[in-house]
Amino acid sequence: MSKNPKEIEFICLKCKTKERIPRDVVEFLDSADQIGVDTSVPPRFDCEKCDGLMVPIYYISVNGKVFEYKED
Repeated sequence: MSKNPKEIEFICLKCKTKERIPRDVVEFLDSADQIGVDTSVPPRFDCEKCDGLMVPIYYISVNGKVFEYKED
């Protein structure tokens, strides 16, 4: 989990690169995605280092759903 509560730490599912994204950006996109989108998945971003998807390591959505990344 990110030490800075103003940032959400994301990890790439493919290359395991980590990146911190401002909480307000994640929450803005999360709330904007509520219409016609599968809310059972967390906000995701494209990895800039490879073609993988980045998911939050720990994030509580704008609807209160907890998403926690766990290594397989």
